[in-house]
Amino acid sequence: MTTLSMNRRNWLRLMGASALSLPLTTGPAWAAGAGLGKGHTLILIELEGGNDGLNTLIPYRDDNYHRARPTLALRGEEVLPVGGDMGLHPSLSGLVQGWERGQVRLVEGVGYPNPNRSHFRSIEIWNAGLGADSNETQGWVSRLMAQESPGLDADGIALGGEMGPLRGPGRFTGLEEIEEFFYQAEALRTAGVLGGYDDAMMSGSEGAMMGGHSVRPSEGNAALNHLLSVHSNAVGTADLLERKLRQAANRDFNLPDSALGLQLSVALQLLDAGVTTPVLKVSHGGFDTHAYQAEAHAFLLQELDEAMRGFERAARDMGIWNNVTLMTYSEFGRRFYENGSEGTDHGTAAPIILAGGKVAGGLGGARPSLEARDLVDDDMVHAVDFRSVYSGIVQDLWDLEPTKAVGGVFQAEKILV
Repeated sequence: MTTLSMNRRNWLRLMGASALSLPLTTGPAWAAGAGLGKGHTLILIELEGGNDGLNTLIPYRDDNYHRARPTLALRGEEVLPVGGDMGLHPSLSGLVQGWERGQVRLVEGVGYPNPNRSHFRSIEIWNAGLGADSNETQGWVSRLMAQESPGLDADGIALGGEMGPLRGPGRFTGLEEIEEFFYQAEALRTAGVLGGYDDAMMSGSEGAMMGGHSVRPSEGNAALNHLLSVHSNAVGTADLLERKLRQAANRDFNLPDSALGLQLSVALQLLDAGVTTPVLKVSHGGFDTHAYQAEAHAFLLQELDEAMRGFERAARDMGIWNNVTLMTYSEFGRRFYENGSEGTDHGTAAPIILAGGKVAGGLGGARPSLEARDLVDDDMVHAVDFRSVYSGIVQDLWDLEPTKAVGGVFQAEKILV
């Protein structure tokens, strides 16, 4: 038996999310000529922990906001105005510059019916894209993808955090650091990943090469055959990405030395190497601000702003700013009322931030009411279903039908000009 030479977590990430659950169905075929990954790439930025939307996009003239947050509310002279009675947190000066250029869109009041305040359950709902009544674990991006995506190097690449929206069938890869990816790719090529299976279980005339041995497909063992197929696809995807990355110039994009900055640097390396994929996912953690929120939240938003600003600068220099869209999302917002620890607890609605050269700048969505009579369980009611945002992404970026991704028909939010 050959020993696996990297840990199981890294192997599963490189194999892609398909190896976790081994589903045996495939998704719909791509629309002809959609140009996925070649025309436009979505960069998902997960704000892990539940970002406080009310102190990100701030209704600073609303007395209800100030009464609910006696220590956390930001005053008009502190915020960065973005029109009307709304302002961005003072840490988001780079986003305000993008707003003034018409290349930042702020979608207000995003959530879903019957909100769940568990971190794990709510992010599952956002990842699956099917609402609170579904127990589906396959990601909405994976559901949109088919096993065949002509001309693409990968269906999606996760650069930080869990696979999330990329979990499920398709050619998805986890890649957090370039040199480590090279090592993992070599281990995947040489490891006997089915060491726990006996060759005697398998029969047939054709097989996959694993660890230097020919492993034959099993008659009647569909899950095992799917695993063999996943491994073969993973090896092919890893080889292709490694070849492109090694041939590309190893440029310094001068992004911040933060976890998010490093992930977005890898995203730029992939794009600079000519890797074609419709979705890249990164993560930015620490937003579970139950106590002494003000300073921590300001720091987290500053890191987000600096990383997004650095990415835009590099993307402009590369000539690809019009071909990328960055989108933030979080499992939920924070509660309307601050708690007794100068923090906020798990809430409901929050804004989504979109940025890119072709993004339709301005305000989108709708503002939740902050009037006491309109609150439910002393919290805001979402005004826009997150599946409307997903629908807009699918239509505007890729010219595809979003129904399979979100499980129904939703009024699509405008994303691009």
